[in-house]
Formats: sequence, structure tokens, C-alpha cells
Amino acid sequence: KAVVSTQSTGDKKTVLIQAIVFIVFVVICVGGGSVVGIINAAGFGEDSKWYQSLIKPSWNPPSWLFGPVWAVLYTLMGIAAWLVWRQTGFCKRPIPLAVFWIHMVFNFAWVFIFGMAHELGWAFAEIIVLWLLIVATMGLFFRVIKWTPLLLIPYLAWITFAACLNCSLWQLNKNNTNIVYD
Repeated sequence: KAVVSTQSTGDKKTVLIQAIVFIVFVVICVGGGSVVGIINAAGFGEDSKWYQSLIKPSWNPPSWLFGPVWAVLYTLMGIAAWLVWRQTGFCKRPIPLAVFWIHMVFNFAWVFIFGMAHELGWAFAEIIVLWLLIVATMGLFFRVIKWTPLLLIPYLAWITFAACLNCSLWQLNKNNTNIVYD
């Protein structure tokens, strides 16, 4: 017996395009975060004399935690954006994805402001704008697919924590004369 395919060539092409776009979204999010992290590895963490010389709150997480957390968060961001893209494309309703990509620029920029420029105050101001952009992205994604913002809740929680940590580091080190700039 011959097996008759119930999927048309057009359907197969659509599935292929969706798979490719899914990979692109996740690679841009995870890969972009990884590249920014690698570029700034010396800016903070265990290898940074500057970061090690900062006065830190008792609840400052260990450096090894950041990589795995960000890998999961960037993956969830890519999935959420891809799900929205499947409904809107890039042209049908461009605002949700435009705000998402603008927010990603702010996400990546924070690392440079904090880690390379060592500007704790400016990094805190920037992370507040990032937090607002995440909330806006979640609201816009909700209008497309009601449950996609659920994928971004861990991210919003992490950025809320990061903003508190950033503010704490800024306040604790305003008068720190022992900071080493490498």
C-alpha cells in the first residue's frame, strides 16, 4: 500500500519556516546574551578585580549562578517572542516584537554600563527602564497570546532581583575608596 501524505508542500514549507524562525529567535536571545557575557566576563564576576573590590550585600548570589539562570531566561524569551511572531509575523502587528527587540537592546546594554563602564548609578537607572520595557512587552504579548507573558514572569522576577542588587551595590559603594578599577 502506498502511504498518502496528508500534509501539502505548502504546509511542510510553513513548518520549516516556523522551525527556522524559532531557531533564529532562540539563537539571537541566547547567543546574544552569551556574546555580551563573554565580552564582559572580565567586567564582573570572579575574574574582575573591580567587582571583587565592591562591598556586596549578604544576599549577593555566587557568580556561577548567573550563566545557567540567563541561559534559561534567554531561551524562554526566545520562545515567547517566536510564539508571538507565529501569530503576528513581522508586519501584521509589528509593535509587540518591536518593543521586545528594543527591550533586548536595553538588556544587553545593562551589562556594558555595569560591567565595563562600572557605572552603578547609571546601570540602576537603565535597569529600571529595562524593567518597564519588560512589563510593556508582557502586556503587548498578552494581547496576542494570553499566556505568553507567563514565560516572561521568571525573567521579570530575575530583573526585579537584579535591580535590587544593583541598587544595593550602588548605595553600598558610593563612598567606597577601596574600589580597584582594572
